Amino acid sequence: MKMVLVIFFLSVQSSYSENVETAASDTAFDTVQFYAADGKNWRIKTYAKDQDVHIWSLDRNLADIVALARTNTEKHYGDVLTGGYIIETQEGLEGLRRALSARGLAPNLQLPPSGAVFWAPEGSHYRSKSVPK
Repeated sequence: MKMVLVIFFLSVQSSYSENVETAASDTAFDTVQFYAADGKNWRIKTYAKDQDVHIWSLDRNLADIVALARTNTEKHYGDVLTGGYIIETQEGLEGLRRALSARGLAPNLQLPPSGAVFWAPEGSHYRSKSVPK
């Protein structure tokens, strides 16, 4: 099964519930991610200050998640976007982990009950702590 994980790194670390934002550090930074597998698509936003995560299910018939990821992230986060990766694999979660390691990232994948998969820095454990308005 093909899996696609798109990870964008931001130059800020924030808290949704506290409505605060500060400069990112080497170990604490927000991300915007997109994940597609088995005909399902998600958008994931991580908030580093309190290790909060918001996950949105996207249209099942999405033609190109990579194009949507680029357009959406540049539009909403272009001023704080520092870089990113596009990872595609046919080798499941282990293929994603190997690809992350090959890029110098910890192979730390979070597997929430929603079915979405997202990357998080080593030693972190993100979970939904707030609800978007």
